[in-house]
Formats: sequence, structure tokens, C-alpha cells
Amino acid sequence: TSLVSQGVEANVWDPVVVTMPDGSTTFAWSEYAGGSYRVVLRARSVEGVLGVPRIITGGSDYALHPSLAVTRAGRLWCAFDQITMHGHGGSGPTRLRPVDEVGADPASVSGVRASGDSVPAELLPDVSASIRVVEVLADGVREAPGVVAARLDVVPAGLPKLVAGADGGLVVVYRIHRKLPLMTYYWEVAAQTLGPNGWEPPTTFSGTDGTLEEPGVAASPEGVVIAATMDRRLERALTWTEGFGGRECPYLYEHHGSAIWHGIHGLGQIVHARLGDVPAPWTPSGAAAGMPKVESDLQVEARRWAGGEADGNASRGTAERERPSVVVHGERMQLYWGDLHRHSLVSRCTSGDEPSLEDFYRYAWDVCDYDFWAVTDHAENSSEHQWWGIKKIADLFHIPHVFVPLYGFEWTSADSGHQNVIFGDVGRAAPLFSCMAEDTNTPAGLWQALKQHPDYPAVTIPHHPGAAMVYNDWDYHDPQYSRLVEIFQACRGNYETPGGFRQYSDGTATGTFALDGLLRGHRFGFIASSDHGHGASYVGAYARSLERGEVFSALYERRTFAATTRDVTLDVRLVGSESGEAFMGEEAMIVGTRTVHITAGGYADLARIEIVRDGLVVHAVSPLVAGVGEIEIGLRVEWGEAEGSTVWDGSLRVLSPEGTGPASARVVATPFYGPAVTFVDETSVAWEATTTSFGDPYGAQRGEVEITLVGSPEAEVVVEMGDRSLRATLAEISAAFDVDGRLGIPAQGGALGRAGLQPSVGGLTSLGARTMSINWTDPTPAAERTSLDAETFYAESFYAETFYYVRSYLVDGEMAWSSPIWVLRGD
Repeated sequence: TSLVSQGVEANVWDPVVVTMPDGSTTFAWSEYAGGSYRVVLRARSVEGVLGVPRIITGGSDYALHPSLAVTRAGRLWCAFDQITMHGHGGSGPTRLRPVDEVGADPASVSGVRASGDSVPAELLPDVSASIRVVEVLADGVREAPGVVAARLDVVPAGLPKLVAGADGGLVVVYRIHRKLPLMTYYWEVAAQTLGPNGWEPPTTFSGTDGTLEEPGVAASPEGVVIAATMDRRLERALTWTEGFGGRECPYLYEHHGSAIWHGIHGLGQIVHARLGDVPAPWTPSGAAAGMPKVESDLQVEARRWAGGEADGNASRGTAERERPSVVVHGERMQLYWGDLHRHSLVSRCTSGDEPSLEDFYRYAWDVCDYDFWAVTDHAENSSEHQWWGIKKIADLFHIPHVFVPLYGFEWTSADSGHQNVIFGDVGRAAPLFSCMAEDTNTPAGLWQALKQHPDYPAVTIPHHPGAAMVYNDWDYHDPQYSRLVEIFQACRGNYETPGGFRQYSDGTATGTFALDGLLRGHRFGFIASSDHGHGASYVGAYARSLERGEVFSALYERRTFAATTRDVTLDVRLVGSESGEAFMGEEAMIVGTRTVHITAGGYADLARIEIVRDGLVVHAVSPLVAGVGEIEIGLRVEWGEAEGSTVWDGSLRVLSPEGTGPASARVVATPFYGPAVTFVDETSVAWEATTTSFGDPYGAQRGEVEITLVGSPEAEVVVEMGDRSLRATLAEISAAFDVDGRLGIPAQGGALGRAGLQPSVGGLTSLGARTMSINWTDPTPAAERTSLDAETFYAESFYAETFYYVRSYLVDGEMAWSSPIWVLRGD
């Protein structure tokens, strides 16, 4: 063998090769460099001499899945997918935007399109794709007239394959995405011929309805032969009477666009088709004009942590960041980044916008820069063969000490919540359980089934607690398996507690948030994950090494923190003055006064650090922005929980008291603002916002705008939105927050929902450093540390006297939460 990619430093994928008429060979591949995928060609002479690599695509979009063909006349052609994924790798729809982007299209920030009538925005990722076919010239490339895949929904890719016909022509064969009623879909095979006048209209082939998988093509004397997989999912979709795992839905034909969850479990079969004569292809008249390469630059970089090409966008092994390490109880631990909640095309709960398993792994490796992860497709959607394939590909991509995929699936009950099941270092026979099976239709049943397989240790992780769609039922908890909870996800947002910073719009199920579970005495660590779409959130795990067993041990022992994006770090410990020390995630006996030791860091400046004890912020480190005699209020303007959709575009102004200078009241200027904000200056902020009600199952949504106000107590605040308005002084707002926790804005007409002001983090400004170490000693006497009655905290022979955890914020609104530390005492 010889190295074709010699001298190439980018991460190289998907090679193809053709033989040229002179006996030389040309290779093509897709490589990741500079934050995007591009197609590269390289020639190799008959004598084995490699030419210089030729980059034939450019820009920020993804050029993937190349295919090569040489016609009888010796013309070299290359086909590839060109994909734009807005917001790829970002932290989702609640992500803040820089001040110079205020007023921009929200999709450029969140990576999602507008909500549908019945489908929330998070299930509508903003992705577009096309198929490009270019002729490779000596000094560039050129495209033939016409369009490949015109007016066809090619999402998320078409996997084109080129073939040169025996009679001298050229054919491209690809998959096209077909939408069906509700959220069902399949991929059909299509072919287009390059005729004398350019690309001819597509021919589609019935009986090729299947998953997203490359067709096979070959030239023969009788024409072009096509082979493809199919599983009859078109027929199954039109006669299917089961929803997500078996729920009855007799209205399948009628409600286009409504959300329904279901899977297609047909057997894979191979079908074959043939195209007839393929005419000689288009030949340009006059000079062979071309362009240097195909440029496509629509995708906006959403990964602020990535920095420049020399700071994380190059491939692994060529720009590895310094990896933080800590010492925990005398052992050296490394920080590793992962994601334990991702869906591929196996899951049937979006409109076919998720990647295939193979593409998903390359995104995990290149774009998200995970050290470990788990694909957690829905058990209720996964056939036995698909579950085998999920585990098989995890093993194929498993490189100990480099990249560690874990086996996982999502158990998906609409009644008691969703649980991601993550296995440790186990064999391929790891079991799969469905919420629709009689014995595993509750979390308790799931845990009992897992206990019957002790050779396959696992943790189960509930997600989007507090969501109106599906909240987590805290009546269910098993200390052996309920080791972690997903507090934030890039698909949606924050589910820590009502009113939390970057809370997602469906977080309205009171009593079911993550903090509610802790206050009921359950003990679990925190992670963040991604779920659907193209965002990426992370769990930071401190492990002895990057191996399956050690990563699982870190998860089980809760040596974790949740991060909305990569490179926001936390190391939290609790030490007693007389004895006892605990790392985040641990339970310990702490004697004497208690000191919390925090080391926080980020790729950008820190803005705020909070210590939470028993659900209340007991200490905060933030910049001092108020002057002598001024009031500083971080507040949220919120409207939500209406039965119908509500447009509440509005504004807030601060008015200085009469006879004072303009600086007596102001909106604190910050470098980043929420996605609803359209205008901001020293004394006002404006926004455009719509709160939607999707009914069952998604419920009435909520929305907010967060800012910080500073001024004299007599300064007035004027809020106007929809038919509601409020006029109050800063002193009156502060007093209302202290007494009632909010200041409501009553309806003046027929407006629906709840509107008002609530205390919040507000705007974020810099603490002047990217890393900080903080030591805080709890001054509160032990008898006063908890606001809860002791009965709430009883658990077996010990009860938690109190628990502590830490939040950190960067100036751009990215966050991290440490896993809690529990202080125990005997009963």
C-alpha cells in the first residue's frame, strides 16, 4: 500500500478513485479543514508519482460524498453533496447573539426555522442541500447547463453516484427525500442523464422506497444498471396505524403537518432497474470556460469555542487543545467532553433532517470534537437489526484513548418521561427495552429489566424535565440507575428551574424541573446534551483515562458538569474546617465550617459565578455596575402560557427622574443579547416575540427578554407590549421582586396568558478574566442551612442536610452547572 493523502493534515473521509485513459488514477475525498468539509482531488501517475492535491470546493458549507467518473472521451467529472446547516455546533435556539447582530434573522443564531402550525421550531432544523456535478478541467471546474435534483427535497443529502455509460454518456444517480403525511418520509432513487443540451429531467424509480443509502450503479452494453435497497416504507407509511411505538392514530391521512411519532420496520431487500441509451454528453461551444472551484459560503460558524483554524478547527492530532486535569482524592483525572443524547435517521421524530449513522459519526468527530458520545435512537423506533447496527458502528469507530462511543438508546414514555440508557464497557449483546412493552412501560419496569442483566451496567438519564411536552415524573427514582439528569439541551434550552437563564419556551410543567427532583431528596449529577437538530451541548467528565470503562465510571460516580457548549469548565469541591472533603457529584460527611472551592474557566471572559444551596443562590460573583445610591436589577420581561398564539412585540424604556442627568437610569450595555432583541441603546430595548400554543402534546409556550437596569430608586421603567403596559419605579420593581418574586402586568383587553417582570440574571458583562478561582465559606449556622423540613430529606439511614452546586456564565451567555455535592449526617 501507499499513502495517497501524504502531506494532507486535514481529516480525510470517503475516498473514491477512477482510472484515466492514460492508465493514471485520480482520487477524490472529502476532508474537514477550517470548520467545513471540502472535496479534494489528487492524481497519481502510472509511475506512482502523486500530484498536488486540488481543492475543488470552497466556502463554509459542507461538500461531502464525492463520486468520480470518466467518459469515453476522457472527460473527468465529479459529483458531490453540498449541505448548509445553520447553527451547526452551536448551543441552540436560546443562544445569545453579539450586539452587532441584534435584529438579524433568528435562524442565523439558533439554526432552526420558524415553528409550524403543530410542530415546534426545535424539530425544524434549518438545513438545505443540493447536488453538484462538475467537469474537472486542467485549471478549474465547470458545470453543465441545467440543475441536478431540481425542485426535489434533497435533505440532508443525496449521496450521488456517477457512472459513464458504455456509449460515452454520463449519468448521476442519487436518493431524494420524499415527505408523507405527518412526520413520515422515505428516500427514493432518481437518475439524470447529461444530454447534448445539459441535464435532462430526472427519472425516478418506483419500488426504491427505503432509507438513506447509496445506490449502486454500473455501465453495461444495454445501458446503466442501478441497484438499490428498499424496505417498503411507502406502503407501510400509508397503512400504518401505530404512532410512537404503537399508539393508535386513525387520522393518519388527514392531518398533514401534525406531529406523530412512528417507525417503519420493513425487511431490507435489493431491487434493480435499468436506464436505456445514454446520449453523448453536453460539450461547451467556444473556449472551455470554467471557474477555479465551486464556492458555497452560506453557513455561519456557530461554535464560538472553536476560534480560528489553529485553535480547534483543524483535524484531531494536529491542533489538540491542552486538556485540563485535576487531582481528586489523590488520583489524577483528565477532563473529557461528550454527548449522551443524539439521534440519527433511525429515529422517526423529525422530518428526515437527521444524518445517517455514518455521517453522524464524522460530525461528532470533526465538528463537535467529542471525546465520547452515544447515539440514543428511540427504542420504540429501532428494529432488532437497527439496534445491532447502532452497536456495530459504535465498535467500528471506537478508538481507545482517542474516541469512545458508548452503546445507548432512548426509552420514550409519554406518561412518565424519557430516559436515555447508557451502557458501560459491555459486550455486543446489550439489551434494548421499549416503553410500549408490557413489563417495561414504566421507569420502574425499565430498571427492573436492567437489573436482570447485571453483566450490562447502565445509567438512565431523564431529559427535558419541566417540559410541557413530556416532563419527568419524579415519583420514579432508582439510586442504582438514576445517576444523572440532563439539565440543558441544545435542541431546546435550560430545564433547571422555572425562570432559569436561557429557559426553553416549553418549560412550564411546574414541579417537574431538575431542581424539583433534588428538592425531593433525589441525588443525581448534571449533564447537557443535544437531542435533535444540529446544535451541540456537552457533558464534561473527569475520568482516569479515555476508555469505555473509565468514562462510564466517571458518569456513574457523577464526576460531571453540564455545559451549554464546549470549553466552559468547572471544578468544584467542598471542604470542612475540621474534616471531610468532597468533589462534585459526591456525598460526604463534612465537619466544621464548609468552604466551597471553585475553579471556573471558559474560551471567553467569565461574567458571573453563582453558588446554589438547597435551590437558592447564596453567593454570586459578578461585575459591579451600579454606582453609589443606585439600584441594579437583573430582570426578565416574560409573556407566555396562553391558550393561543400571542404576538407580544414590545419595548422597555427607563426614564431618569426629573431634574437628574441622563446617566441616572440606564440599560446596562452588554456584548450579547437574547435572540428576540431587535434594538438596544442606553435607555431602551425593543424586541419581537411570539409565544405559541401548540395544544397537545407541546402545550402553551413561554418567552422572555433578559436585561439589567441601573438607576436611582426613583427612576421609572415603562414597558409596552401588545395591549399591556406597565409604569413603575426601580424601587417599586425591587420591592415587588422581594415580596412576590415577580411584578405582573394585567391585561387591558382580551390578551391571553401571563405577562410580567421577574428577577433574573439579566445582562452579562465581563469579570475581566477567562479563569477564576473562588473560595467561599458558608456563614450560615447548620440549623438554618435548609429551608425544607427534615422529612423531605430522609433517605434510607442518612438524610442530606444540604446540597451545593455551582453555575458559571460567560459573557456570551454560555453556561456550566457542576454536579451537586451532598452533605450527609446520621439520623
